[in-house]
Amino acid sequence: MFNHKTKNNPVHMLIMEQINDVENCLIQFESFIRASSAQDVSFDSLNTLAKGIIEAEAVADVSLRKMIDSLSGSSFLTATRQDLISIATGCDAVANKCENYAKMSVVQNFVFPDEYNEDLLRIVSISRKQFDVLRKSISLLFSDFGGLLKDHSILDEIRKYETEIDKIEESLYERIFKMDISLPEKMQMSDFADKIADISDIIENLADKIQIMLVTRKA
Repeated sequence: MFNHKTKNNPVHMLIMEQINDVENCLIQFESFIRASSAQDVSFDSLNTLAKGIIEAEAVADVSLRKMIDSLSGSSFLTATRQDLISIATGCDAVANKCENYAKMSVVQNFVFPDEYNEDLLRIVSISRKQFDVLRKSISLLFSDFGGLLKDHSILDEIRKYETEIDKIEESLYERIFKMDISLPEKMQMSDFADKIADISDIIENLADKIQIMLVTRKA
C-alpha cells in the first residue's frame, strides 16, 4: 500500500522517467503528423521522422524494464506491484501506437487528404494534453496518495478529453465513408484514423485502472 515514504521512492523516479520517455515519443509523433499534413512533404522526410519515433519508443522500452526491475527490491505489496506494472505497460502501449502508425504510414506510402489534417492534428494535440494529466495523476499516486484517494476528479479530466476526441473521430468516419473512393481506400483511411484515436482510449483506460487502484485500497 502507498504511504508517505513513497514520494522519493526509486520506483517513483523510474516510472516517471519511463512516462517522460513515452511523452517524448508522443511529442515526436505529433511532429510526424504535422509533417505529413504539409502539401510538399517527401516520404524521405517522413521516414526520418518515423525512425526518430522508433528510437524514442526503444528508449521508453528500456525505461519500462528498469522500472519493473526496481520493483523486485521495493517494499510495495504484490498487488501494488502488479498495478504499477499494469500502469507502466499501459503507458508503453501509447509509445507502441505511435511507432506502429509511423511505420505503417511509411511502409504503405500513406498520408491523409488535406481536408482531414486539421482534425488529425486536433486529436493528437488533445491526446498530448490528456497524457499530461495522466502523468500528473500517476505522480500523485506517490506524492499525495491520500489526497488523490479523497479527490480523484483529475481522472475525470482525462475522460473529458477522450469524449472530445470521440466526437472528432465519429465525424472523421462519417466523412471518410461518404467519399467517392473505393471501399478498400475507405477502410485504409479509417484504420489509420482509428490508430491515432486509440492513443486516447489507452490513456482513458489507464485512468480507469488508477481509479480501481484507489477503490481497492480505500479503507
